[in-house]
Amino acid sequence: MLAAAVRVLLRPSAALPRWDLLACLALAVAGLAGALACLRRGPFPQGGRAETRSHWWPDRNGGWIATGLCAGIVPVGLFFYAALSFSPEAARITEAKGEIQAVSVQKVFSSEYVRKKHSGHYKVVARLSVPFDAGTRSEKAEFTSERQVERGDEVWALYAPSSAKLGFIVDADREALEEKLGGTGQPIMLMGVGVLTVFCSLFGFLGEVFSRTSRSLRRPLKKGLCRSLPVTVKSVGVVADETTDSKGVTTSQPKPRLELEGDQGERLEILLDPVVDPSHLSREINGLQAKLYWVGFATGRPGPRRVSAVLVLEGQRCVRGVFRVADASDCPEGTLVPAAESLPEGDGLRAIRTYPAWDPKLHAGGLWWLLVGVLALGVVAVGVGRWATFILCAAAYGALFVARWMVKDSRTRHLKSFLPDPEPETGG
Repeated sequence: MLAAAVRVLLRPSAALPRWDLLACLALAVAGLAGALACLRRGPFPQGGRAETRSHWWPDRNGGWIATGLCAGIVPVGLFFYAALSFSPEAARITEAKGEIQAVSVQKVFSSEYVRKKHSGHYKVVARLSVPFDAGTRSEKAEFTSERQVERGDEVWALYAPSSAKLGFIVDADREALEEKLGGTGQPIMLMGVGVLTVFCSLFGFLGEVFSRTSRSLRRPLKKGLCRSLPVTVKSVGVVADETTDSKGVTTSQPKPRLELEGDQGERLEILLDPVVDPSHLSREINGLQAKLYWVGFATGRPGPRRVSAVLVLEGQRCVRGVFRVADASDCPEGTLVPAAESLPEGDGLRAIRTYPAWDPKLHAGGLWWLLVGVLALGVVAVGVGRWATFILCAAAYGALFVARWMVKDSRTRHLKSFLPDPEPETGG
């Protein structure tokens, strides 16, 4: 996809079908087909110790996923531009040995300034003098200009001196005509693509900044509001997490759950991000001793409470989640952590990185929708008309969001499979 975007920037206008773009898309199709073929090999991995990361990887991944969804508009927009920028008239003039030459303005009929949000241009209707081999022709033409055009000024025209019947194409900007001949994109287009790419990348970099393993506790730590407690990991499972919004609507989402036991026998519960694989994490930490850090609960507020928490295990491995209690009075006292810049274990904590099984039930749907998006761009590169091009480009961009939704939905169904079956109701 990157190679296809570069090809459009280097040569935005070319006859359809664009075989160079189709070749690039063929590689993308091959990669997606290879991923789907790997899925058929069955669940993977079967075992092995989990890796660790310096960042809390669910937040980090979220930032880069947002980057990808936003930046996806770049190749889709470039394909749309490439499909519509080709000019058959310019192609015929070029085949007749046409060139770009300066022509004189004989008379200006109208010159209207069109203002945009941050810029503007003149919409000009003028009579031009075009020197063909059969004789100079005086033709009326409409074009745009960044500056006001007056009689005697020169503008640029693409025409074939030996073929007056093909007419001419005029523009005040020579680079716009060169683009129609297959030249590189205009600087404004290159600048726009660069700015959009940088802007989208900010999501990924912000995810890097805010996904440090202990960052969720950094501010409370500085204020001396964190508490700690030695615990034992009793089990790793899945629970239906019910939340109620301000309108009183209750929603339920399955989430991985850590069941912990305090040194005084307290039963504690930590909810994790849905991307954490419970079976893989269970093999890593079940039965281990650890230390739980959480943000202290404010007093005087009854009801269920949720605060950020970090569970630190041996080897400076850790897991980040949400400490949930039915009521603040149910929370253990713990030990107050002295105010500091970081946890007592330091900034070298490593987040346990679990991998869900490489399974068709989890990943195939998203990959198929990515394949649909690539194939839609392939049809655009062949050439199907203006409206069909618009619909296919919109479908290609929408396929990214559908693929993302499919992965999230598959993960939700995967987590629901860990929940106990509801008990059948018994009649009286």
